[in-house]
Amino acid sequence: MLTTSIMRIKSILIIVTVIGLITTFIACQKDFLQIPAVSGSTTIDSTFGTTEKALLAVRTAYKGCLSQGLPYRNDPWNAMIQDNMTGSLFYGHAWGIARNIVISGLNSTSTNEDMEGFNSNYNFIRQANLIRENINKVRDMSDADKAIIKAEMKALIAYRYCQMFIMYGGVPIVSHSLTTTDDLAIPRSSAKAVLDSVVTWCDEALPVLPSEWPGNWEGRMTKAAVLSVKAKIQLFAARPLFNTASPYLSLGERNDLICLGNVDPDRWKTAALTAEAVIREAETNAAAYIIDTNNPLDDYGTATSTPSNPEVLLAFKFVNTSGDNGGWNTLPMTAFYYPRINGEHSSAAGFTLLPSQLENYYKQDGTDQTWPALDAITPFADYLKRMDEMEPRFKADFMPYERSAWNNPGDANWSNTSIGLGYSNGAARSVKFYYKAGTRRWFEFPIFRLAFAYLAAAEAYNEMGQATDALLKLNKIHERAGLPAITETDRDKLRLLIQREWAIEFHKENFRLHEMKHWKLPNIGNGLIGGPVRGFGYNNNTTLKTTGNTNYSIRIIYQGFWSPKQYLNPFPQSEINKGYLIQNPGY
Repeated sequence: MLTTSIMRIKSILIIVTVIGLITTFIACQKDFLQIPAVSGSTTIDSTFGTTEKALLAVRTAYKGCLSQGLPYRNDPWNAMIQDNMTGSLFYGHAWGIARNIVISGLNSTSTNEDMEGFNSNYNFIRQANLIRENINKVRDMSDADKAIIKAEMKALIAYRYCQMFIMYGGVPIVSHSLTTTDDLAIPRSSAKAVLDSVVTWCDEALPVLPSEWPGNWEGRMTKAAVLSVKAKIQLFAARPLFNTASPYLSLGERNDLICLGNVDPDRWKTAALTAEAVIREAETNAAAYIIDTNNPLDDYGTATSTPSNPEVLLAFKFVNTSGDNGGWNTLPMTAFYYPRINGEHSSAAGFTLLPSQLENYYKQDGTDQTWPALDAITPFADYLKRMDEMEPRFKADFMPYERSAWNNPGDANWSNTSIGLGYSNGAARSVKFYYKAGTRRWFEFPIFRLAFAYLAAAEAYNEMGQATDALLKLNKIHERAGLPAITETDRDKLRLLIQREWAIEFHKENFRLHEMKHWKLPNIGNGLIGGPVRGFGYNNNTTLKTTGNTNYSIRIIYQGFWSPKQYLNPFPQSEINKGYLIQNPGY
């Protein structure tokens, strides 16, 4: 049978109290109402009895469908995990990773790499389907508004399937809210069927959705947002993992579940056209633009950190003004990092930078920074000098030791002595999403920024052999960072530069892990996900200090594991045991 998360019947309305909103449909301090999946009509009719109640249900669907990969609730670990899995960041609380990915993620319906697990996808898809099927019952809502909500739900479903496509390949396609009378043993559809379905849903939603929403309804799906979903899935479909006749491992007669069955260069053209459509729609009709005022630290910091800034096309709008209270359960959407304020818990220990990501960033003059050889003990003054030379995006993303945060200048809350040291295996402390945040602990995760469409177009044009077009789009983002224009025209060399730009520009925005996999990077098992993972050590590899450090070194801190089976995620064994799903190869 299809996962119990799809077909579980609930007969109660659940109100979870949180400070803040997923969207601002209704000015209240409640979080969300979960649509009751009941077979009778009483509760459904009640939920869709008025516009106010229906919008609460819509808010639930937004929060669920857009939460993929995000720490929006009190999980046993409140970290944004994907960049830790790439070897880019070191997450000190290793017990959390082990418990929820290695153990729970593979054997139950609990958390895994996407912070939800396979089964939770269908809870949220069911939510959206129920709204789409029942919104016509609302008596005090116009037909036009009902049509828009149906289109929104279709776009949210497309987003969830896009994310599953990237992580799993082909998955079961559920086109309506299942009941106990349905055949619940729904097998996996081919990867192509999932791709085609997402594109179709996006195309159906596009003409109905508005280009912009009024301020108090900001955060709902727009034309640019749904085009971004379409562009994302088409970009991943064009990359080598799926755009092949020979999958990474054989699945016999069902190779169609894990690849598209042929190499088709036109997939790059399709991705380029949709990325261009995102740019055109966003800049022409949605008042969106790449923020570039010739102040690169401020421009990039604003684009990634300031809520509702003009570069964000779709965000997870979750506001949490609560403190720690000692239990971590009031820290959703803080990326497990915020300054120590009024003696409250400092979560700097959650993230420290590792060399594989550090080496992606340029110096502020656009050249490559050099770092000491492995195990070379080097004076700490050299560390500070090299850190000071780094490009503005690095200074918006990280806070070196013995330096106050560049991204919150002059703010005592973000001084070197106010922020905890974190774990001494990293090169710097992570501060992304908190540009000029002051005492704000929460942030709105940017699901799609306009920069995404520019880099997607650059990547696609380069693979099409159109270097001029690729450089035009790439340099829109690269030069915004205060760096000199890239002029490389060799396709293979330019590909590496575009991949590097993705790694820098979208650090911690949940792109890097699957880009590495879908491009099948040659060093993925040698220092990134697997193999010897490097970190930093201080004071002859003893104790890191707030001030007075004498030396540093780069050293191996752990051996990562990589196997080709990891290109795609496994399905939970509990679902495989039911006999309706084919497991991805190698698991």
